[in-house]
This record gives sequence, structure tokens and C-alpha cells, in this order.
Amino acid sequence: MLLGIICNQKQDNINRLQAVNHMYLSAVSGHMNVQPVLIPAHPDGTQPQVDALLDRLDGVLMTGNRSNVHPSHYGVEPSAAHEPYEPGRDITALAIIKGALERDMPLLAICRGYQELNVACGGTLMTDIHLTEGRFAHLTPDVDDNEERFAARHDVHFVEGGYFHTLLGVRSAKTNSLHWQAIDKLADPLEIEGHADDGIIEAVRHKTASYCIGVQWHPEYQSGENIVSAKLFGDFDRAMLSFSEGRVS
Repeated sequence: MLLGIICNQKQDNINRLQAVNHMYLSAVSGHMNVQPVLIPAHPDGTQPQVDALLDRLDGVLMTGNRSNVHPSHYGVEPSAAHEPYEPGRDITALAIIKGALERDMPLLAICRGYQELNVACGGTLMTDIHLTEGRFAHLTPDVDDNEERFAARHDVHFVEGGYFHTLLGVRSAKTNSLHWQAIDKLADPLEIEGHADDGIIEAVRHKTASYCIGVQWHPEYQSGENIVSAKLFGDFDRAMLSFSEGRVS
């Protein structure tokens, strides 16, 4: 099976690069039976050939990144609080999400990808949640050690009888928290699957898709230790296999 994984633009001392954090690949190889296919975020704003791409894939993984969806995509005036941006990622990601949903192709959206999913489906985002009354800081810790940076910090409470409650058999789990933006208006096609103690929506599911899950945290980190990660990636693999078999038959 072929799993499309979206890249992000990076800059080294000389060149612009397309990159995926290796932890996504480690989590996928550890818990799924797929061949990753890296999808570049179009650097020059050209429209990706989504149909040609998705015709060959069995699922899509939308990764996280430090950049944010440009607020023009959800009808909000840009400000410094919304930065940084990556226009090529916006163009590519939003088109791929819409195309995957049209095909009912399995899709797992993480962090920035989770926010892209909400925007692609008609929702909006809020910024600087750590400055909002009643919300606590979900920010990336200012440390160099990845184990400490991505350590589980707060609970996510799952909807009773929902996707995660059914998958894991628990009503809450500790997750890592690395974001300063969050879902504001939830898109109509999505429903809440989990939230933090301060009310921030941390997990969603598409109401009509066979498999479309979004999480605000990073299950690819410590995927062999966190109780959520292995089962989440394993169920994504199951959904991709069902999709692939259905397409062949």
C-alpha cells in the first residue's frame, strides 16, 4: 500500500529543501505495512496534480509543522499572531484533503494537518490560545532535548462511545502539547472526539468519511510508549487496507 505523506519547505544555508520529520517515518514503519510516498509542498504556488497523485495512493498522512495556515483561507484578517506562513503547503494540503475526502480515502491529520483539515472543511482557527482567558499554554517547551520537548503534558478526554474511547478502551489519555493555535469554529462535517481540560478541541472525526481522523497532538513521537499511538497508526493501516482491497475488487 502507498501512503502519501506531505512535506514542508525547509531552508538550509544554501538551498530550499522539502522535508518530513523522520519520526513520522519511524512511526509509520513501526506500526503500518505501507510504503511512504513523500509529497512536496509546491514551493512556487503551482496547483498540485491531485487527481494523478491520489489515483495511486491508498491513504494520506498530513504532518505537523511550525508554519500556520494563512488566515485568508478561513476568512480572517492576517496579523503577526498568525505567522509564520507557508503558502506552498497551504495550496498542496488543502487540495489533497479535499481530494481525499471526495474519494473517501483514509486520512490521518496531525497538528498543522489537523488545523488544515478543519479549514478545508469550512472551519476557522484561533491564535495565541495561551493568552486567552481560561486556556492554558499548549506551547512547545523551549528545550533542546526531544524527549523532554515531546513528553506527554496534559490529558485529552475522549467522547464516550466515540472513536478513541472505542479504540483504546479508556476515557482519557496523556498527550504531548506543541501548538499556539487551535480550532475556533469547528467545521460542520467534523465532530469532536476529544478535548483538553481547558476546552480546546484536541481530536476530531469526519462524520461521513469511512476513516478521517484529526489530532492536535503528535502521536508519531514516542509511538511505542504512548497508549494512543500504536493503536491509532494500526487502525489507520486497517482502514488503508480496506480501502485498497475495495478499490481492487
